[in-house]
Amino acid sequence: MRKILFLCCICLLSITNILSQDEHFTRYDFTPTFFNPANTGNFYGSYRIGVLYREQARTWFKAEDQGSINPDTNQPFFKPVSSTYTTPTLFIDANFGLGFSAGDWSSFGLTMLSDKSGDGALSNSSYMLNAAYHWSLNKKGGNVLTIGAQYGRNSIAVDGNNLNTETEFLNQVLDPLQLGVDGKSEFNASYSDLNVGVTLVSKIGKTSKLELGAAFGHLLPSSFEIQNDSIANIENDIDPRINVNARLRFLATDGIALEPVIYYSTAGGASNLQIQFNSAFRLNENSAFTAGLGYRLGDAAQILVGMNYGLWKVGIGYDMTVSSAADANSSVGGYELGISRIIFRNKKPQIDPILLCPKL
Repeated sequence: MRKILFLCCICLLSITNILSQDEHFTRYDFTPTFFNPANTGNFYGSYRIGVLYREQARTWFKAEDQGSINPDTNQPFFKPVSSTYTTPTLFIDANFGLGFSAGDWSSFGLTMLSDKSGDGALSNSSYMLNAAYHWSLNKKGGNVLTIGAQYGRNSIAVDGNNLNTETEFLNQVLDPLQLGVDGKSEFNASYSDLNVGVTLVSKIGKTSKLELGAAFGHLLPSSFEIQNDSIANIENDIDPRINVNARLRFLATDGIALEPVIYYSTAGGASNLQIQFNSAFRLNENSAFTAGLGYRLGDAAQILVGMNYGLWKVGIGYDMTVSSAADANSSVGGYELGISRIIFRNKKPQIDPILLCPKL
């Protein structure tokens, strides 16, 4: 029984660590407003919409069947079982000609995220409203400074009925782990969230552009408590997060563009550094093939491919785990599929009617 209680404690502690972390992606270019609210409206066009879907499989082991014992080791037989982690995201933003001076503009948008871990034991959803103001630092618009903000609600849910899988290692049958108030097997919490960010986009020469950004997330103090009848209550704080990115785009040769980029995040003592080198090969006037390689420090190697066609953009990302976690997930870190579209709003000219004399 002590071993079982110990495993339950480990499970709870693991969940609270996950709750204090944010999601990370390989194709951040399809979730720009999630990484930094100052990316709201950072495009040439009237409207933009994008979706990104990430699926990540984790492999764990369970007893072959209840009561099946290996006679050599006197332990249960185990078999690998896959458990899927999914994260769909959606963002919409729009540009408006509202500014204090010529060349400035304002942007507004919406960012939504839904993350489900394992067999539904842990889920996280977020709905954020975005706003940004863009200052043109010179007359030609070559340098633009943007300040953005996000405000909304985050919701977290845990289903205790799916948190007793570790007990199968001991070939035991237990009731579901009891979470929440009054011994319920379900736990729900929500909190308000505020993120702010800043970006600087600067043209370097005729064919190069440098982009620098920084964002500060979870600025509102937030915490909640997971309660359990047999284990001490666990207080969970939402740690502030800092995101930093740098991107350089330049034309290497006629028809070939290169783009090195760095993403860095830190929260609650944990950090995440991601380096990518992307390229675009122009196929014709309306389309280009994109490809790149990346590396998330201490975690995964990345492969990126995609296609730009007109105002459409499609991208695929694949993570290959190279850390010690490769033993648990067979080196399969995750898959991502992103699609985005820019829309131009063409204003119809207003022409005042002219009355002609019928005698002419």
